[in-house]
Amino acid sequence: MPRLQILRFAAAVLACAAGAATAQVAPSTSLAEQMRAMLGKPAAVGVAPAMPQAAAPVIANGAPQIRQSATELAQRFPAQHRAAMTKAFEESFAFWQKLETQLGLAPNDVGAATAAFIAGNYAAFMQQQVPDDNFKALVAQMQGTLARNPGISQASPAMKRQMYEQLAMVGTFMAVYREQLKQKPNPAEEVNFRNAAKANLEAGLGLAVERIQIGPQGLVYR
Repeated sequence: MPRLQILRFAAAVLACAAGAATAQVAPSTSLAEQMRAMLGKPAAVGVAPAMPQAAAPVIANGAPQIRQSATELAQRFPAQHRAAMTKAFEESFAFWQKLETQLGLAPNDVGAATAAFIAGNYAAFMQQQVPDDNFKALVAQMQGTLARNPGISQASPAMKRQMYEQLAMVGTFMAVYREQLKQKPNPAEEVNFRNAAKANLEAGLGLAVERIQIGPQGLVYR
């Protein structure tokens, strides 16, 4: 199944899973700030990150904790919506695993999940899908960045697993929910959705969203 068809199918499933809860998409700023700590300081003005370099993936080899990861993310939502959002994040992770296979990515790769978080929020804010080739360049770039960060290599297996699952969950959810809003436009939800994506990107990268671009080189700071 082509990637866009997977996202559209996922959108239909998540619409049922999340229901009215998705009317108020909360930013994942705490998770984004953890990601920023992994990535290090942003580039200086006018400097783009290096071209993607081959690097061994940082694999989340801890025991899966999908329900716990989804439940923690859902705590950002009003109490009456948390069960629905837990299910929505779990469904998002299942679709991420399908995309991993479809795109030929290494399973359980923290770098790929980081790329998913960035690309999903970027697609949500910019209202356009990130092409597969550009996404793969972003994955390679994040793999190289994380491989050079001693903090991530020293992280416990449980911490790496949590970051992998939650980054993938949020990134996929944002990409999928964008497809849902395309199918069923709602201006009020769109404003909240794009604001959440903007907050996630700026907290995760430490830069104004207007300076961020994803292209053939991966992530570039303008």
